[in-house]
Formats: sequence, C-alpha cells, structure tokens
Amino acid sequence: MAKIDKSIVIQAPIEKVFEFVTKPENFAKAQPPETGTKIITSPKGPPKVGNVWKMGMKAGGQAYEWENEVTEVIDNKRVSGRQKGGPFKKLEWTQSFEASDGGTRFSMTSEYEMPYSIIGKIIDKLKVEKEMDKNFDHFMKKTKELIEKS
Repeated sequence: MAKIDKSIVIQAPIEKVFEFVTKPENFAKAQPPETGTKIITSPKGPPKVGNVWKMGMKAGGQAYEWENEVTEVIDNKRVSGRQKGGPFKKLEWTQSFEASDGGTRFSMTSEYEMPYSIIGKIIDKLKVEKEMDKNFDHFMKKTKELIEKS
C-alpha cells in the first residue's frame, strides 16, 4: 500500500484543532478548490466509532463519491477511519493531535491501494501519488489558516 504522511503545527489548543478537523464539512473547506470536494451526508455531533459520511470529489479528471467510516476515536488524540466503497481498493486514514510549541501538532496519515493490481500501481506512481501529496499539502496549510484565523 502507498502511504502519505503530513504534519503541521497549528497555533491553537488541541481541543480547538480536534473539533475543527473532525467535522467533515471542514475537511471539504480545506481541500483544493479544483477538487470540488463536497460533503453529501454527514452525522451530527462529535465523531463516534461507526459514524459514516458520504463525500464527493474530483480526482484525475473524474468525479467520485464514497463513504468514510470512523473506526477509532480517542478524544483530542486520534481519529481513524476507512473508505467504505469508492475509487480505491483500500483507503485508511488517521488524524493525530499532540501538544507542540505552544500549539498543536496535527498529523494526517493515509494508506491506500489502487485497484487493478499492476496497472493501478503504475497509475499511482505516474499521477495519483503526486496529486494526493499536493492535495495533502494544501489541506494542511488551509486547515492551519482557517483555525488560526478563527
């Protein structure tokens, strides 16, 4: 499986960063505009194991919809989940939060596997990995900006 791991320090308390990041609608706000990310359905309230939300996004010139399911929640420390149906053969993600430099170190890791075996691996190396890395960079910087401005 391919892996992307990013981290950034946000000048805000852990509770504020955790609350912002774990709302699916804020995930959409922090995505690059060209992805057209939208939340189609979303549970209310704080994240809970078993919560599912549906999202739409453009990638590689195609529009996709899929569901994300929360698989682990440790308040103000970590939230993990997985894709439940969608463009990847497998997609798992973790968001972590820890005190750092008077603020919060927010980290996000995503492990994914492309469909179609060897062809999927080639497409990943030629295009998907670069696009996801760019989108993660944008997401981290925009999340920091949105939280620190509020």
